[in-house]
Amino acid sequence: MRFESLDLLTPTQAAQLILTSGALNDSTKIEAVFDRLEEGDALQNVDRFLTALSTATEIPEFAPPIRELAMNRTFKVISVNFPQFDSSAWITWFHLKLIPVLPSFTTEMLIVTTAQTNCTNYQVVLNIRNDAGWLDVNLGPFYKAVDYGAFKELITGVVSHRLQSAGASMHQLLVSANSSGMLCNLSMGDLACSSVESLSVDSLVTLLECKVPDSGSYPEETWKTFFAKLSGILDEALVRYSGKTQNLNQSVATILKIIGEVKINNFTEAQLRDTAFISQWFDIRLRPFLPSVTQTFLSCLATKSFTCETFQAVVTALTNRSTFMNEEQKRTIFTHFLYLFLSRGDSPDPGCIAGTTGSKDWLQKNFGDFADYAPLENLQKLNRNFSGFESLDLLTPSQAAQLILTSGALNDSTKINAVFDRLEKGDALQNVDQFLTALNAALEIPEISPPIRDLAMNRTFKVISSNFLQFDSSAWIAWFHVKLIPVLPSFTTEMLTVTTAQANCTNYQVIVKGMGKVFPSLPRQSRKQMANFLVNHLKQSLATFKEITCRLNIRNDAEWLDINLGPFSKEVDYSAFKELSITGESVVASLSASQKAELILDLIDGAALDEKLVRNIFTGLLESNIETQLTVFFTSVTDTATKKNLTAIPAGVRDIVLNLTLTALAPKFSLFRPEDFALWFQNYLVLFLHSIDPSGLQQIPTNISCDSFHQIVKGFNGVFAQLSAIQSENIFNFNRQYMVGQSIKGPSCVQSIDSDKNWLVKNFGQFRIFAPFSDILMLKNDFKGVEAVTVLTETQLTELATVPGQLTSSVDVQKVMGAFTPAKFAAFFNVVSPAIERLEKNYTLEVKSAFLQVIFDRGNLSSPLVPDVEIANWVNVRLRPLLQSLSVPQVAQYFSIVKDRTCNISQDGIKALDFIHSLLNEEAQREIEHNIQLLLKGPTPLRCYSGGNFYRFLESTFLHFRLPDLSVFLSLIPSNRLLEVLNSIEPSELRTYFRKPAVITNSSDLCIVLRNYNGTTDYLKLATDPELVQKETLSCVWSQALSASTPAEADRWFDSALRNYLPFLTKDLISVSVIQNASCLSYRKLVSVMGSSFDYSSVDFNQADVYSSIKAYLGNNTSPRCYNSDDPELNSTAWFVNYIGAFITYVSVSDLESFSSSSQLGVFLENTANIQLFSSTDISSTVVSYYTTQLYTLNPTFIPVSLPGHFVCFVPLSAYENLDEKDSITMLARLKLNCNGTEPEISAALVANLPKLSPGTIQSLGNDSTSLTVGQISAAPSSVIMSSLSTLSLVSGWNQGQANAIIQSITQTMQINTAASLVSLGTLIQGVPTTIISSIVSSQLLTTTTNTIFIQNMLTAPSIVQQIYVKKIISIDQSITQLMTNVPDALADSIPRVLLASSSGVTITEINKKTWEPQQALMLFNTVASGVDDTEELSSFVLQGFSCSSVQTISKAKVRRLVRACRPRRQRRKVVLTEPQLTCMYNHVKSQDSQNFTDFPTDMLLYYNYSTVDETNCKSYFQALSAADFSVISSGLSIKTRLWNNARSCLGITGFNISGADLDILGNMICNLDGTYIQNSDSAILEKLKNCPDFTDAQVTAMEILLLSGNTKYGHVSTWNQQTLQDLGILPLYLTRTFWHHFIMSEKRAFLRSFLPSIRKQRVQKRKLRRLFRQCNSRRFRRGAGCVLGNITESTIHDPSFPFGFDAAQFDLCLGVDILKNNLATVTEKVDDESFQIIILAKLNQAYPDGIKDSELQVLGSTARVATPDDISKWSITTIDTLAALFNTDDGEWNTTESKAVIMKYLSVVNNTLGSEEINAIGSNLCSLDTSVLSNITSDSLKNTEAIDLTSCSTQQKTVLYNIAKGAFSFVREQRITTATTSYYHLITSYLGGASLTDVLRLATQNISMDITTFLSLNPDVVTNLSVSDVQGLLGSVNTNDLKTFENNSIIKAWIAEQLQLELELLGLGLKGGRASVATTATSTPLANVHSNQSNNTDTNTTTTTNTNTTMAVIPGQGRCTSPPVVFEI
Repeated sequence: MRFESLDLLTPTQAAQLILTSGALNDSTKIEAVFDRLEEGDALQNVDRFLTALSTATEIPEFAPPIRELAMNRTFKVISVNFPQFDSSAWITWFHLKLIPVLPSFTTEMLIVTTAQTNCTNYQVVLNIRNDAGWLDVNLGPFYKAVDYGAFKELITGVVSHRLQSAGASMHQLLVSANSSGMLCNLSMGDLACSSVESLSVDSLVTLLECKVPDSGSYPEETWKTFFAKLSGILDEALVRYSGKTQNLNQSVATILKIIGEVKINNFTEAQLRDTAFISQWFDIRLRPFLPSVTQTFLSCLATKSFTCETFQAVVTALTNRSTFMNEEQKRTIFTHFLYLFLSRGDSPDPGCIAGTTGSKDWLQKNFGDFADYAPLENLQKLNRNFSGFESLDLLTPSQAAQLILTSGALNDSTKINAVFDRLEKGDALQNVDQFLTALNAALEIPEISPPIRDLAMNRTFKVISSNFLQFDSSAWIAWFHVKLIPVLPSFTTEMLTVTTAQANCTNYQVIVKGMGKVFPSLPRQSRKQMANFLVNHLKQSLATFKEITCRLNIRNDAEWLDINLGPFSKEVDYSAFKELSITGESVVASLSASQKAELILDLIDGAALDEKLVRNIFTGLLESNIETQLTVFFTSVTDTATKKNLTAIPAGVRDIVLNLTLTALAPKFSLFRPEDFALWFQNYLVLFLHSIDPSGLQQIPTNISCDSFHQIVKGFNGVFAQLSAIQSENIFNFNRQYMVGQSIKGPSCVQSIDSDKNWLVKNFGQFRIFAPFSDILMLKNDFKGVEAVTVLTETQLTELATVPGQLTSSVDVQKVMGAFTPAKFAAFFNVVSPAIERLEKNYTLEVKSAFLQVIFDRGNLSSPLVPDVEIANWVNVRLRPLLQSLSVPQVAQYFSIVKDRTCNISQDGIKALDFIHSLLNEEAQREIEHNIQLLLKGPTPLRCYSGGNFYRFLESTFLHFRLPDLSVFLSLIPSNRLLEVLNSIEPSELRTYFRKPAVITNSSDLCIVLRNYNGTTDYLKLATDPELVQKETLSCVWSQALSASTPAEADRWFDSALRNYLPFLTKDLISVSVIQNASCLSYRKLVSVMGSSFDYSSVDFNQADVYSSIKAYLGNNTSPRCYNSDDPELNSTAWFVNYIGAFITYVSVSDLESFSSSSQLGVFLENTANIQLFSSTDISSTVVSYYTTQLYTLNPTFIPVSLPGHFVCFVPLSAYENLDEKDSITMLARLKLNCNGTEPEISAALVANLPKLSPGTIQSLGNDSTSLTVGQISAAPSSVIMSSLSTLSLVSGWNQGQANAIIQSITQTMQINTAASLVSLGTLIQGVPTTIISSIVSSQLLTTTTNTIFIQNMLTAPSIVQQIYVKKIISIDQSITQLMTNVPDALADSIPRVLLASSSGVTITEINKKTWEPQQALMLFNTVASGVDDTEELSSFVLQGFSCSSVQTISKAKVRRLVRACRPRRQRRKVVLTEPQLTCMYNHVKSQDSQNFTDFPTDMLLYYNYSTVDETNCKSYFQALSAADFSVISSGLSIKTRLWNNARSCLGITGFNISGADLDILGNMICNLDGTYIQNSDSAILEKLKNCPDFTDAQVTAMEILLLSGNTKYGHVSTWNQQTLQDLGILPLYLTRTFWHHFIMSEKRAFLRSFLPSIRKQRVQKRKLRRLFRQCNSRRFRRGAGCVLGNITESTIHDPSFPFGFDAAQFDLCLGVDILKNNLATVTEKVDDESFQIIILAKLNQAYPDGIKDSELQVLGSTARVATPDDISKWSITTIDTLAALFNTDDGEWNTTESKAVIMKYLSVVNNTLGSEEINAIGSNLCSLDTSVLSNITSDSLKNTEAIDLTSCSTQQKTVLYNIAKGAFSFVREQRITTATTSYYHLITSYLGGASLTDVLRLATQNISMDITTFLSLNPDVVTNLSVSDVQGLLGSVNTNDLKTFENNSIIKAWIAEQLQLELELLGLGLKGGRASVATTATSTPLANVHSNQSNNTDTNTTTTTNTNTTMAVIPGQGRCTSPPVVFEI
């Protein structure tokens, strides 16, 4: 049963579960049980539960705290039912059911109970006869605890009288006895009831002497009363009594218990810490009684507040009396006193370790004589550093055995030796006995490594061997059958020799049996040696061992062998048995298989001479385990035969063995693997295999695998020479039968065989000579005979050559033909050639070619001795089927046969080849053509040409072969016949010839032809030449085409003659050098042609190449080339169209300037055709800008509406300012269409031209509506705005002022009170005030959460709006599962973190997809990390919640995976981590010492222990570190310096110059370098510096020096321009006037237009923006000059660089109040300089003399920070929206005074309070408020806030806020979830600076793993009052390491100074500076001050005791040791 099924268990089962599960000490489980019992009928359930407990075999003993819990929960149930209890119920409950828990019944419970009972029930219906009975019934044993005076108030009469009389008479009797020596005659009852004040010390000693020995006969209460009355003299009496009494034979446990209750329980804290006092009591007063200590007394004693010194004094006293104690008492002292005390967690020195000098000293002082009873594991728990080996002398042998088992010493010879050194002290034999007994008693007998086991055996043997003579039979059995078993496998032959020498035959047999037990564990060599020794021993003592006394119960030789040799008998040779007079036949059943093999092969007197015996032996062998026995047998046969050099065995034995073996193996053959068959047929059976016969072959199955079959064949093959012919044929038939069977399944046995030759050999072996070739093909139809050519006959080869497919390659042919001589060629080809001709398709060209090659190489057909007739026979008959495979090398060989023949024979040879022309490959054809050319060339050129058309002669000669190329063509013609031959060819034939592929290979050849050919013009007109010919032709005539002198001539060349040749233009033909000399007319025509219809896809140049020539042609002229106003052919102003045309897209501004001066080009600018040409969107914007600028320079009044395309994008602002409404709308549309977004100042200028707004106007404006001023929006009728909502709601880019104004207008006509109305606002949602969101029903808002567009728009709204929206969603259902469902992923960061305290039931997927803030992720991380399997899937938002607190319960391996998941990965947001997270991560992974640095978060490497980095990997480390953010390192840490020093050492940097390669490795580390390095390093350092987050002034100066040096890629300052600024990236943000003054205003303005919006988008700090503005804006104006720059307009403000160019005076003079009011948001967004902001605020005060309202304050931005308290006092801060806007952290920090003024102004409004939203908005500015204000914050308000940074708060402020926070989050701590404490800690963390010492100490006990940053935020006075153990408890084992990292922090240094150096050293961190000894001076800060808030936090019923080490609270009523006190750590 498990607790997870508790709801299903009955109360009775629950009781059984409690009794069996260990829950009696587990409050959580007890709570769970009572939660179950309270479901349903609680009284009935509790009744059954307690009944089951009470009726258990043993009534359970609850731990007191658990019993109290159970009693409280039980009383809660039964008390409400008391009115229904009758007498029987009262009896049942209080006499039976409640008994297990009744000791925890309290006075308060008694009051409640008795108030509801009558006297009958009170007395539980008992019969009372007199007053004594009345007392007993109504007070029970409690009457003894009250004063006698109380009885007078209750009882009158006889009882009272008797008591008084008894007291008086007893006093008189006591006085008399005291004086007369009759004291011992008085009863203890009389003494207890009398007034014993008159007793003297001596009398009391006397009474003790006579009464103590019989103390058990008196009730405990009597003794207790007696001692209580004599308490004053008891101390001295005990001293005297102790001196008189050395020992008591009787148990005096009762006396000791009573003294404990009367005296020890009343020891004060000071007395318990007084060593002398405690020694006096325990070593003197209690000395006689200590041997009677009981478990109860000891348990009570363990709870006392002893110091370690006083505790050790008690141990010494007990040790001094230990000789009088029995073993059980000694064990009880350890268990119930020593161990309990030392394991207490409330001790300043747990385990009492500090005052000891080592493990041995610790053991002696804290355990005395009782250390023997301490299990080793308990010692190790108490003292983590306990060294058993250091204390070895004090350990018992059993403890030494435990040490061996737990310490890893089983593999450590040094430690084993040390243990045996200890065992040899004292009674070595007994010690070793106990040691080995303990080893054997282990749950698992240990496996000891052989070397260590050898050592242990040697040491053991050394001890026991000297005692062998005293061993009786039982001792031999005990040692060799039990105790030595763990080490006996290391028993050596030498030891055996010694042992057996001292043992008689009976003990010898015991030893052999013992060794037999470990026989399997003995090394094989040892088995052999021992077996031989035993045989020799038996031989030497054979007579003795044959005697009757040594053969008791031995009936035969077999039994004699078993008893005297055991399993060793099988390790000796068979011959040894002969020497022992044992025959093989007599013990054959006992022989091993190998021994049987020896017997059978014994040719002298063995079984080989007796076939019957052989059959019997072998039959017996087969009846055993056949596989193992036969294997061993035949292995032995093989070995024996080898040793004896046996090659033959008698045939009879051989036949028997083979037949029986095959018969026996037959059933097993189906299980055999190939290697098994190999083993048997090639090894085991070799001596027997040539006895094979048909019956034996039949035993071999035919269904075995081919591999197995091959092994069998190989085996038979090995005995082939020994087989008869009949046997060989039988084996062949067996093979053939098997192969035929295999062929049914397919090719026979082809698997895993690499060739057909091997197939033949493996499957037939030497028996293949019987296989016909046809059979081979039948069995393997893909048999490749060529592979087996060396094993085939000539006949088989001949047949092979005629079988289709057998020959597939030239190699095949070579192999086959290699078997024939040339003389046999004719006969061979007479057979083969017809076959090839007949089956032509079955022979490859390669095969045919190979045959040809054989003929050419070896046939000698080129010999002149071979007649033409024979040549014709070969060419026309034998070679004919082979010629189609003619290869290139063979062509020359073929022509060598015909080349010296007559022309007719040669031509016949060509015709023979032409016949197969189409079958020849390309290369062969080319070679044939080459050889034909050689025939034509010589030795007599053109010897067969007799005149006529030369082209036709060539065709008749080459037939179907290709004609020669032009170069060869010309080479065939003698130079003196060139004109004759060329002009014999027709133009059409020339065209046909030139069209042939690859004819023209040299352009000069073509030119030769065209120069010498009379029909060139006619040839050009044909224009159907192949591409190459046209290219070459064009090259020849191109220069003529570029020289046209008239337009008509140019047209003729380009439109007609070259029309089909132009596509073959090349880059060379249009190059500058060629084009430069062209005429203007040809050039103009060329530009037109190349720019209009020319296809560039097939040429080697592009339009850019053409433009390069154009630029060179037109450039570098003082006036435009080819323009002449006086020449009608050259006077067109469409100059750009004519001479650049389509190539205008390649023009740059510098090109335009090179064509001529701008003034001279001006004549072309207004030409409509030119403007249209420049309107192309492909033209560079800078070119169009230049053109437009020049155009407006020449004509400022040029109307922009008339400009085409993107010209409008470059029209100056001034041209737009005076347009009418229509043109303005038109231009806005064109700008939007052509300009990829309108410049904001242009858009503003055009929108400013709109006198009033209409729905149509707004629709036309579209996204340009963002240029509307607030004044325009406010002036428009609400109906217009409302009608335009569908347009306005889609516009992106509203500023807050515009959005607010639009919403304000809309709400005049429309109520926004539904989800639909809210969604309809679209992008305007950012202007919706929180009051509207709050007013909409939550369920309505819930419907918007799935609207993706709405959520995207909501993300643009102010944070406070998002918070209110999410708050409304959350209000529907705050369960974590619904939060995850209802709150959109992108808005999850607005969920109060307190709601994430319990995340059970939520899937990791749901959490993982949401956007979280770090503090939220912290709350979720434990749940996510515990539940996730693949940590790589976790999002960066989740991973940023990593903390030591959250991973405490997670496995180390998983923590390491989580750390790895935080490493940088592509396409994933960086996991941003803080320093405490990074140090925590490192402390978790540092044990790995991994060198794979990219597996870690980059920033974590900052804290990596560099000493663990391998020297060879140091560069890898710094490379991985290069991307780290060094700003995470706390100030004051020396990490940066240490890293830099290590980097220098690693990279070998010695000076200040860092190379580019080293810069690449260092990366972001260079952000920490000083200016000297920056100035002197490789200039690439500037590129690395771009990644730095900030710079010092010195670094900035160094960068400027480097830049100004000109030795960077940015060049000399004279070359700097706007592009330089852009290339510098982020660096201009930091540079000073020294740098900026090298740029003109226009360059700076152009740069700032893009730079400022970019860095603002990055949320760059205002101080940096302010500095940039001051450094780059150095322009100054003369005072008193008025507004020089012109009034600031809407367009001025919308310029992204605004207010660049203005100084404060000009800004003030040029900025009008109305302009400011209407554009306030835009202005405040861009103005960062305080002097400008003061002007803005002054103008606003002027505009709003009664104070600035909410709407303006919400857009005031950083300008608000310059306000004075007086300004703020006039502000109207009425809404949370305004408050949140004013405290937007992006706008910079507030001063405390002004911050307070703003908040108090808000709070002055009725109903405004500091709620959750207000606190979130105010953030750390809470610290500006008075504590009186802070104290009004409610816990509910604080509960739902974000984590607030309270660093700047005073201690008093932190205290106030902490107290509120503690109340706010207390419910989290009380939740019954495992993460409750951690969640509470995470929530309270930011407030802990106000926590008291008490609360911090409480946290120290709750395993929170506080991070170092939080620790340093604690009240310093609290920190200094924490002990080392307290800090360890706070920080946890992982974070404690950070104390070393931050040891130089002032707070930590102060704390260290307060600690004992000895305690600091226990941390193992190397912390120095602690106190040398305990100081007695008080701390500077009274603890009363540190314990602030006690009135609020301390239970009035709790007594608090405080010291500098810990705080203990003792529950009242639990301070006495009737039961141990319940102590809680807070």
